[in-house]
Amino acid sequence: MTNDEHNKYIGIGFLVHGGLQVLMLLMMAAFFFFFLMVSVPPGDGPPMAFFGVFFAVMAIFQTLFTVPAFVAGYGILKRKSWARMAAIIAGVLSAMSVPIGTAVTVYAYWFFFGENWKQIYENEPISGNAFLPEPSFMPEGARGQAREAEYEFQKNPYSQPPDWR
Repeated sequence: MTNDEHNKYIGIGFLVHGGLQVLMLLMMAAFFFFFLMVSVPPGDGPPMAFFGVFFAVMAIFQTLFTVPAFVAGYGILKRKSWARMAAIIAGVLSAMSVPIGTAVTVYAYWFFFGENWKQIYENEPISGNAFLPEPSFMPEGARGQAREAEYEFQKNPYSQPPDWR
């Protein structure tokens, strides 16, 4: 199997895991709705607001565990530069969902902590600083000087500052 196929299957796996988590959230909503419709007469037992707050907390908690799987799946399938980090974070949260989340996590960790991911995500050349684009108004000669200064700093970041006296 090629690395492109591994990447695709991991992305689909995270999306399937996220979809199953959403399905569980909908099943919990249906359960709470049914429970509130067929509940005991008013005055007996806990107030209905308690169940509403309880469901809201559970829904927020479930959403916090679901969203990273969707983000990682999207990033992996679109081959975004941040997809590897998103998959690692989503894997931490998905690993607790046995068996599908755990399987997706093990597969993703095997791929992203090995050497296979480099063929897909490191082939794109990045010029200059990946986070700050070079300003277009800077003349070409100044760009070259800025690159040389950055290279010198990366080579020896602990050099002495210039004497300004």
